Amino acid sequence: MRRCALELLGALRGARCSAAAESVDQRLVLRFEGAGGARLLAAACFDPTPSVAFVSDLPLEERPGFGRVLRDRLIGTRVLEVSSRRNDRLLRLRMGTRSRFGVARYHDLILELVPRFGNALLLNEEGRIVAALQSFDATANARRTTIEGAPYEAPPLDERLRIPRTIARAYGDEGERVVAEIESSIEQLADLYVYRDREGRLLQAHLVALPMPDSLESREASLLALFAEMQARTHAKGSSQSAATRRERLLARIARRLAADERDAAQILERLREIGERESLRAAGEAIYAGLHERPPEARDELKGEARGYFERYRTLGLRAERLEPALARLHARIESARLLQWEASRVEPELLAEVQRSFENAFEPRADRTRARAPKAPKRVAPRELRPRPGLRILIGRSPEQNADLTFRIARPDDRWFHAKNIPGAHVVLQCDTEIDEDDAALGVAADCAALFSNASASAKVDVEYTRRKYVRKQRDGAPGLVFYTNARALIGIPERARAVLAATEGALRTPSNEG
Repeated sequence: MRRCALELLGALRGARCSAAAESVDQRLVLRFEGAGGARLLAAACFDPTPSVAFVSDLPLEERPGFGRVLRDRLIGTRVLEVSSRRNDRLLRLRMGTRSRFGVARYHDLILELVPRFGNALLLNEEGRIVAALQSFDATANARRTTIEGAPYEAPPLDERLRIPRTIARAYGDEGERVVAEIESSIEQLADLYVYRDREGRLLQAHLVALPMPDSLESREASLLALFAEMQARTHAKGSSQSAATRRERLLARIARRLAADERDAAQILERLREIGERESLRAAGEAIYAGLHERPPEARDELKGEARGYFERYRTLGLRAERLEPALARLHARIESARLLQWEASRVEPELLAEVQRSFENAFEPRADRTRARAPKAPKRVAPRELRPRPGLRILIGRSPEQNADLTFRIARPDDRWFHAKNIPGAHVVLQCDTEIDEDDAALGVAADCAALFSNASASAKVDVEYTRRKYVRKQRDGAPGLVFYTNARALIGIPERARAVLAATEGALRTPSNEG
């Protein structure tokens, strides 16, 4: 770990942190920018052999939690120091910044690279825990706690690790002498002794030679490069499954949110049904007053009090209805957004899953949480699907919620035709024409077929599709990206099978929902 800390300090001293997040395979990733350019540092705290390494690229997952705290606290800070703890797999990255008045502030990022017990923690200047990748209290771990706000305590040292097992086995009673030699020469960053099997796979790497007769020995300069190789091999098997796992996890989150909103809407509907019976209260009060002249004078005061109770109850239920009806309308809008995002999450290409997740979090997280979060760098735009039925005509199809909104409100021109499956989730489809076309032009039918194919009813033989001019389309306030209102619509029948045939016949056939999974 001391060797690792020295290599990290040499590569990152003074580098500025420009991004921090968790990757889709649960690695912690920080982007640093310095004299040597931009570098991504990945901390694999949960690997069988936890490590840190520089990686070329890694898909990141923007979500609440530890990654968000790192973004809020570390972006803009610079690496001041990297240190390790003797006889332990622990690294400390001290990162800080200076205010315009010269006041220095710093945070410590602790990486506990312990097999089966890996963790990462962010500490403030007082050494208290700001956030932890894994938090637990004394009930979960009697030896230590990692609770937000508590002082940080490093894991208890195992005294048996004073002499590493590998050196003890190789050098026996000379182990202490070898360890002392290593510690005295560690600052020199000498080449490592690296051992691989006949197929070139990494077996061992050490600062001294080891007796490994059945392996190929070489001398290599960088421990971080070996860690990167080890991480790549560990995560290669799961990379093909990561997109499916992310999709499944996102769909589960959306389903939980949808179920909760549908449950709340059902409860409000039930209360509104009860309130709907309030007319009987008013009728009862009016009936009392209508027959009051027929009652004895001594009973009239009591009857008037009973009627006033009916009228008061009638008024109270009316005020309650005024509060519940807007709440129900908001819930219905949220349910519509959730159903749209649920369909989008099931159909988008893997590289666009992060867009759907971002749309979900923006639509369903409390607004106060969103305003506290640092605005992420705008992602690179992905081109929409495009089909050219004939020269001068283009059919553009949105691939994701954000791209639907971008296609409709940035790319499409006011008089372009805009298509969407009627009353069901679906992609936005825009027909662009260099010259005006007639309302019976066959291109309108092709665009309607595409809107039917890229909708939640793509398995149907026929789908109702509506189209209008883009200038008649408006965003739904506070809805998920792609949720719109539109007017002046005309109806067409879309046939998904025809669109599949057209797309299959085009050069470089486009992927359809039926073969994206």
